[in-house]
Amino acid sequence: MSEIHITVNGGLYRYGPGVVRLGRSSENDIVINDPTVSRRHAQISLEADGWTWQNLGQAPTFLGGQPVARFIIADLVDVSLASPQGPSIRLQAVPDGAQAIAAGPIRTEMAAPGAVAAPPAHTPTGPGFPAAAAAAAAPGVAPGVAPAGAFPANAGFAGGPGAPAGPGYQGGPGGPGGPGGPQPGGPQPGFAPGGGPGGGPGAGAGYPAAPGMPGFPGFGPGAPLDATRLERGSFFETMVPIKSWLHDKGWRQGLRLLMIPYALLPLLFLQIFAMSKSLATPGWAYSLYVAPLWLIAFWYLVRPPRWSKLEVWIAVGVVIWEYIWLHLVTININDHLVGGGKLTFPKALIVGFNEETSKAIPVLIAAALLLQLRKRKLDPRTWMIMGTIAGLTFGVIEQSIYTPQALITVANAGRGGGVAQADFGALEFAFRVFVDGFQHAVWAGISGFFVGMAINYRRRRIPILVLGICIPAVLHALNDYTLTVFSTVWVTVFFVQGLSLLLFLGYTLSAADIERRVRRNPAFRGQSIIMERFSQP
Repeated sequence: MSEIHITVNGGLYRYGPGVVRLGRSSENDIVINDPTVSRRHAQISLEADGWTWQNLGQAPTFLGGQPVARFIIADLVDVSLASPQGPSIRLQAVPDGAQAIAAGPIRTEMAAPGAVAAPPAHTPTGPGFPAAAAAAAAPGVAPGVAPAGAFPANAGFAGGPGAPAGPGYQGGPGGPGGPGGPQPGGPQPGFAPGGGPGGGPGAGAGYPAAPGMPGFPGFGPGAPLDATRLERGSFFETMVPIKSWLHDKGWRQGLRLLMIPYALLPLLFLQIFAMSKSLATPGWAYSLYVAPLWLIAFWYLVRPPRWSKLEVWIAVGVVIWEYIWLHLVTININDHLVGGGKLTFPKALIVGFNEETSKAIPVLIAAALLLQLRKRKLDPRTWMIMGTIAGLTFGVIEQSIYTPQALITVANAGRGGGVAQADFGALEFAFRVFVDGFQHAVWAGISGFFVGMAINYRRRRIPILVLGICIPAVLHALNDYTLTVFSTVWVTVFFVQGLSLLLFLGYTLSAADIERRVRRNPAFRGQSIIMERFSQP
């Protein structure tokens, strides 16, 4: 099998030996413009066993209604992408010597109105087949498409009305097996006997009639059609395909699964609030509800390399470490060194360095252990995401300290505190639930990037780590200090928070470029470019 024919949306693509890629992305050889299809859905390659289909993306491929990941294209097959009802593709492996291999892909467009699409040019001519070679020889006509009027009456196939009998599709008047034409001596394998039961007039030795149409076994006066069964079964199963939904691998995609809890959890929260006596319960519930949404946003901004089970376990370890360290160390340091009273800038710096160090430590330990025990370095963007995970965890835990007081403020407002007090309590609750984790994640994401760079480039490891902690710690301190000194939040919003977001977004945009420049700069390298290339795992 040296050539593959791929039919998509009425267009025929022909490829010689090599690899053909299909998917939604414009980078593929064949682009399938359907949102359910993966960006890099599959590839077709010529291997020792023949042309082979290999699924690449998350969306599945269906052959005969069943999901398949890899199969050999033996002759002619139809597959569906993403679901059994998804975009359909016809694949045909062409035997050696049946047709000269075209130089590059050739697309056969649909014929213009009035024209007739001829069968593929590799179809052999002779009795029972159209004379494709004559059609392909017509000037100005794409391969496989016959111009209008190129064949006499009824698509120009021999045996059509008013056409002389000869090599062509049999079964028409004047053709073999049709009225006026010689009848075959017996049925041929795979075709309905000409003029016999179950076959239309002159349907011998040619192509059989389509299933469910006159001339096909099971249709006609001798076999009445059960319209009741058709309506109850086929119609309902077509419009509500529950069986195919249950077998569709699209249910395993994360965003679809995420829709289920995000639709149902708010109702469950109401029941939990009614049963719980702790004022921290609403804060825990809604902050855990919001944190995954922020993580998805950070993921699409940072775009780290694909994760494996190793990265997932590291993220779990970061969450566990952060929860324990915050309760045992961070809170105690803040209480003993800062205490109560007015928050001065030195106190704000203590808080900033204490909390940002708490978020950077688990990321640094994980990166150092991975390098020491497994001799493996990860992309700095991976550690940047680990930093945001540590920051979100810190924010979720911190809100549980402040949200109960906000709810008490709202409750006291109903006892004579006034509308302003109620509004302040409600806004404080919303801020802690929706924004607290986001702020900590932005600062921790910056330090996480610096941790990754420090681990990967040892010559400037200490200066990189110090800078990576100082930047978010100072921003954190300025955030807390300006909120207590100024009577308005505009200074914090436009100066501190704006600068923090600018730095975070800047590193998400240029993380890979920064690492490329560092790799080429001898000041950051502990060894030569050639030696590091051979020594890195």
